[in-house]
Amino acid sequence: MKIRGIALLAALLLGGCFSINSDIEVGDGQSVDGSLNTINGQVSVGSESVVDGNAKTVNGSISIGARSIVEHIETVNGKITLGAGAQADSIEAVNGSVEIGEKAQVGGVVETVNGRVLVGRDAVVEGLIESINGQIRLSGATAGALRNVRGGMVLEAGSRVLGELRVVKGSNGESDDSVLVEIYADCEVAGPLVFERPVRLRIHESATVGAIQGAEPEYFSG
Repeated sequence: MKIRGIALLAALLLGGCFSINSDIEVGDGQSVDGSLNTINGQVSVGSESVVDGNAKTVNGSISIGARSIVEHIETVNGKITLGAGAQADSIEAVNGSVEIGEKAQVGGVVETVNGRVLVGRDAVVEGLIESINGQIRLSGATAGALRNVRGGMVLEAGSRVLGELRVVKGSNGESDDSVLVEIYADCEVAGPLVFERPVRLRIHESATVGAIQGAEPEYFSG
């Protein structure tokens, strides 16, 4: 287990409210005063619920239902799903994908190490979206900034990035294989596009982007 996973395990044990080898379920329309913590179990929150605390697990997935509210969401070895119209302060996964539903809102960062990040239409992530080994895809969504190493990025029609879009060079000794970055019609990247490793950069002719560093764009139409 990585250091980040060990740190999360310690936080769960010290939090005083946790379960081991069991799932945690919160029904629709319920309110919870405190965090939801488990080890070797799933965390599931129904729709239109409020969790006045965090949702965390080691070796399990986390699902937050439509229009529900939770603070920080974090897992090691599991998928995170934030339902349509739901709200969270931040999201972090080590080995798992992150899916953010339509019109959902995340007030801070979204991070994953080994997994993709998919953000649905009209959803907003105010902070940085970062994935090391997984694609970042905005499906008509808004993000504060994007950072990726190996997974590539896709900005579907109407997506917006309020700050920088960056593809980071891999660690020492790692092959710098080319990655794909595609920006479709009516997208906007307000900040610079910075590429520290080879990329194939495809930009729709109707998109608006900032200064490009480290790549030659291919413009397309249709």
